[in-house]
Amino acid sequence: MLLLVALAAADTSASSFSADAGDWEGGVVEDGVLRLDDTSATLDVGDPTSFEFTARMRLAAGEAFTVRLGEACSFSAAYTGAETISFGGETQPFPVGELSFVPRSTAALTNSGGAEALGVGDPDVVYWNGEWWMFYTATDASNVTSVRAATSPDLTSWTRKTSTVLSGASQPAAVVVSGELIVFYASGGQLWRTSSGDGTSFDFPTVVLSPGTGFDAGGLGHPSVLVDDATWRLWYSVPGTGASGSATSSDGNTFTRDAQLSTDNSRLYGVDVEDAELGLEGVYTLLDSVGFAQGGDDTNFSDANRDLRPILAMNDTSWSEGGFGTASAVRNGQALTLFVDASHDGSRLIGQVDTNPLPGSFGTLTLGWDGARVEAAWSDGPTMTCAMTAFEGITVTADGRAELDETSLTYAGKGTGDSGDTGADEETGSSSGDTDLGGLDSGEAGLNAGEWLGEPGGCGCSSAPLTRSVALLLLPFLFLVARRRAARTA
Repeated sequence: MLLLVALAAADTSASSFSADAGDWEGGVVEDGVLRLDDTSATLDVGDPTSFEFTARMRLAAGEAFTVRLGEACSFSAAYTGAETISFGGETQPFPVGELSFVPRSTAALTNSGGAEALGVGDPDVVYWNGEWWMFYTATDASNVTSVRAATSPDLTSWTRKTSTVLSGASQPAAVVVSGELIVFYASGGQLWRTSSGDGTSFDFPTVVLSPGTGFDAGGLGHPSVLVDDATWRLWYSVPGTGASGSATSSDGNTFTRDAQLSTDNSRLYGVDVEDAELGLEGVYTLLDSVGFAQGGDDTNFSDANRDLRPILAMNDTSWSEGGFGTASAVRNGQALTLFVDASHDGSRLIGQVDTNPLPGSFGTLTLGWDGARVEAAWSDGPTMTCAMTAFEGITVTADGRAELDETSLTYAGKGTGDSGDTGADEETGSSSGDTDLGGLDSGEAGLNAGEWLGEPGGCGCSSAPLTRSVALLLLPFLFLVARRRAARTA
């Protein structure tokens, strides 16, 4: 028996909408995008058995947009309130590239005299025992440093602890492991570790890493520590050169250096690393700016992974006029907050930067359904899943103004046409922009050539993909005709 399979133009390139919305019902096409103003648009392709859908989308104004595939499987991007991306019960933060960074008008901490006479800096923030703890460097009038602490219930108002936490120390990095508060810090060119039961009195410290013989021979500083399963990961900088490196440990007591991350302060100097839902992320300083690095699963934050980009300049704040020191990134649920070492009026202080999703930024939504579950991904975020056994169409709803651009759909579905000798039929379809999504029978293309060739109402695509599609569609048919003619001749 012969199984006849019809193929459509799955290799067509995505394109913008042109004169109309094609097979989308609802919305208005304007300047090459499908625009929804507090309304919905639906794409119905019949009864497919699987599909892959991609679209460039954005919220131009308003609060949220939703892409609904069924009652349980809806992709939502909320820009107010929860400020999350969600699908099938899973939630994620917005990628950093879609966040606006908004410095607060007043600093989180300024010097209070005495041990802080020359200012405060090098913040590191951790959640422990029901409140937020900030450990920071304080410098007195004699330029002697110490580590001090402050607490906050909400990352907004801070209350200092009255006593010095660690004398002769600087550049703290706090981590909580199995309920225990552990603080790493720099002193005498070495990196140290100590722990505490109350946040103010600490155990006898021990050295965890000393200068090497290579790039970090001049001394170590600015530690950042992350515990990943049984592996302790340490990032550090070399004061004076701007170089940075990383090290690992099995117990958090003795570290072995494993990589040099940078040779100068052009990137990843004083990096503070967090493990978030979108993978490893770190905030770093470039003296006159603050940057953000996303490494995914790459602990070295190589240039091949995600972005290393400035996010804050001195002229963006009212509390920085002499450059930046180190910074700390904090995830509070899905929200991201930065605390930044800065200089103002000759004194060091700690400023605060809030982040919000940025309407107007295009992201890419990818949806794939295999007949049993849907996988969804937004921009560079990880995949989210949702169980779905029946397809009900794709509906986009805007709470505000949402825009779609460069949509593409590839699908396979149950056909009803004659498939030759078997009586079975398979069909596949593909769409770019506003192309026709009519169901494909085994003996017909089901495509509107006018739209494919860029005539009014079409996407303006090249005619080459159509030619390839027609050729692919005709091959099985021609093979069947040739076979039957050969049989009659015989």
